[in-house]
Amino acid sequence: MNLDQLCEGIQLDEGARQTINRIHIDDKNYNQRKQQFISDRLAFFDCVKQSPSYRETFLALFARFAVDAYEEYRARGISDDIYYDTFSDLQIWCKKCYQDFGVYGIEEYGWLQEHVQLRLFRLGRLQFQPIALDQDVKAEGRKFRKGELALNVHIPEGGPLDGQSVERSFRVAKAFFRSIPSIFVCQSWLLYPQLSEVLPPTSNILKFQKNFVVYEVDREAKQAEERIFNRVCEDPSLYEERTSLQQSAKAYLMAGNQLGNGYGIRFQ
Repeated sequence: MNLDQLCEGIQLDEGARQTINRIHIDDKNYNQRKQQFISDRLAFFDCVKQSPSYRETFLALFARFAVDAYEEYRARGISDDIYYDTFSDLQIWCKKCYQDFGVYGIEEYGWLQEHVQLRLFRLGRLQFQPIALDQDVKAEGRKFRKGELALNVHIPEGGPLDGQSVERSFRVAKAFFRSIPSIFVCQSWLLYPQLSEVLPPTSNILKFQKNFVVYEVDREAKQAEERIFNRVCEDPSLYEERTSLQQSAKAYLMAGNQLGNGYGIRFQ
């Protein structure tokens, strides 16, 4: 695996590829940065952020980290499809960085550390991350104790969230993580129960909610507004209305309602 193959495999934007080529990091400097990343990630993040072009530097570094991770993928017998799907997050967050800051780079460096350390994988439509539960969870008469192993579910951008694709991801995850119980947890605005007052009954988001038992709600979270409108405003009248979801969400917020997060669990 090399940088060109990675960029082609994840369909990285041409501007991002040019940025990676422009941010030259010699092997000695790269190895020092990588060792710091391994030994003290917070110090690594702080060190890189001292540069005025830190977002571009993070892109160049994480692309090389991803290339290095390929050998471990092969050693574990993980397919190239899963490798490229997982690291397609570089493209997603690079585009988000360009949208927000006007440069091809990475702002979500704390998130992407999970990918390069092989602690998160995209399996079809969904991403899965082994975790230990950080609290006791009660749902439908069952209790899952703090510290119990589970799979944290994330919903990346890209493609419709249709039921067939979602169910396939859960099936693949069960086989992929054979040593981990089939307990799935998810924290997302997509699980906020009151979305039924915003979306039509045919919405894929509402269908996705049915995969989980929602056991907790955070009404103060702003993730929904950030995802729907790409920013958070104190005054919802300032939000744009380019899509039907934006129109419905804006009207709901202007009526004095909130769009928060739901915490869900799926088990058999």
